[in-house]
Amino acid sequence: MPDFTFKELFDFKPPQANRLGWIDYAKGIAIILVVYRHVVYGLKSSGMVVSQWIIDGNNMFYSFRMPLFFLLSGLFFERSIARKGEMGFFVTRVNTLLYPYVLWAFIQISLQIIFSSVVNARRTGADYLNILIQPRHLDQLWYLFALFNVTLLYLLIAKLFRYDKFAQVLVSLALLAIAPLVNSISTLYDIALHYGFFCIGNLTAGYFFSEKVQDKLASAYSLLVLLPVFALCQYYFLYHQHMNLFLYAGIALIGSLFTIMLAFQLSKHNALPFLRTFGHYSLYIYLLHVPIVAAIRYFLLTTMMKQYLVALLLLLIFIAIFFSIIVYRICMRLRLGFLFMGPFKAKPYNPQQPEMATQKTHM
Repeated sequence: MPDFTFKELFDFKPPQANRLGWIDYAKGIAIILVVYRHVVYGLKSSGMVVSQWIIDGNNMFYSFRMPLFFLLSGLFFERSIARKGEMGFFVTRVNTLLYPYVLWAFIQISLQIIFSSVVNARRTGADYLNILIQPRHLDQLWYLFALFNVTLLYLLIAKLFRYDKFAQVLVSLALLAIAPLVNSISTLYDIALHYGFFCIGNLTAGYFFSEKVQDKLASAYSLLVLLPVFALCQYYFLYHQHMNLFLYAGIALIGSLFTIMLAFQLSKHNALPFLRTFGHYSLYIYLLHVPIVAAIRYFLLTTMMKQYLVALLLLLIFIAIFFSIIVYRICMRLRLGFLFMGPFKAKPYNPQQPEMATQKTHM
């Protein structure tokens, strides 16, 4: 076993080298909201009576947390292509999204079948087919498959239309329009619903990475101006869950922008640095937190903690995030990186002959 110290294992200082702090802060906020949702519904499925205000708190912020992840990913699309080439970019996405999704979906379904007497989910062998057909039926893991599919389709459309961004906008609008027609197949629905957010991330990357724009986004005054609009949109979404998808997209974008501006504020003042750490490990928290919560919840519900719902909720959120990071670090120390990263390699990319030479800059 490789040597490691407990100090290294439990060091939660945020990463410093070559990272954009506001990106990690935004991801950190989003991943807390994701874990919050899964803990709440896990408690509810376990027979706990969950107060309506706790459920409403989850529903209010449901509009933007996943769109935010797609938008943030889209910001780096062209940067990644320029650095790795199209094939290198594709292989990286297979390694970091598709591979861990398939692996962990298989692991999670298998564990749920084996420990069916103590988990909330009721799985059968047929659920293995849902890995590719109905990923929304597999708890939290759908996001990885959706992001891979959106990224792949975006790359194919970019190649087909020679990186014409106006074509991407048209495809985004068309997909959002047909999304209700394919909502019975979650693989297709997630592509149609989230493609536009990835596209907006790609279209606005130049603005978000501009120092002048970043100064404006880091303005406390701008954040306060947007706050009532953000609050009104979330309140409206709470009572109109089944709205027109174009209206939903607008509300999701306002929520995403508010979160990004809040992230800029936190990064500017280096406040709540643990959020940045959570964002840095957000992918691994996403992969690991559900089985960790299921195990800890089973034991906590046999104690007096079940009488204190709010304390139990907060404790489970903390445990889910904290132990996900610890488990990931232990796995990496034990050379179990294959659990999180695929083994596939791409040919070395020569940036002197960029594949994006034919890129257009319409719009």
